[in-house]
Amino acid sequence: MGDTFLEYIVKKAPDAKTSLLKVGIILVTIFVCYFGMVFLTSIESLQQFMSFFLLLVAGIIYGAYRLFTSLNYEFEYIVTNGELDVDKIIARRSRKRLISLRPLEIEIMAPYNDMHKHHYDNGEFALTIDATSSKYAQNRWFIVAETKKYGRVRLMWEPTEKMVENMRSYMPRKVMLK
Repeated sequence: MGDTFLEYIVKKAPDAKTSLLKVGIILVTIFVCYFGMVFLTSIESLQQFMSFFLLLVAGIIYGAYRLFTSLNYEFEYIVTNGELDVDKIIARRSRKRLISLRPLEIEIMAPYNDMHKHHYDNGEFALTIDATSSKYAQNRWFIVAETKKYGRVRLMWEPTEKMVENMRSYMPRKVMLK
């Protein structure tokens, strides 16, 4: 078996909570900037601080932009010789490793369907990671693993067919295809 390297990026679809947060960020930014400007211009003795206030407004808008875009993220799956790394990429600016799994740590990998979902839903887990585009995605798979770092974990992800086949070649009894 030769070395294999597969990667795949899944963009997280915005849910209702994320959309409300984005609207809230915009409204708070507008509110703070507008009422700050009204307050500053209404008092003559404070007009000398106008240039400082404009600099502060620019900082508030930049901070709001950074916060707004940090709510956009995607997951990158990297399969190398049966090992899986899952990273969270935030606003295409930063990357955070969520988990690394070796074939020996994995107990089961299967599609999240009626036949196998009891493995995912039942049991005590120290860590649960949902690295899918949404909870309604079609190609959702799960992994249950016992790691040294976290203990028993469960991972929800959306692998490609090549990733599933690669991982199956390293652990044929642990990867369920149906």
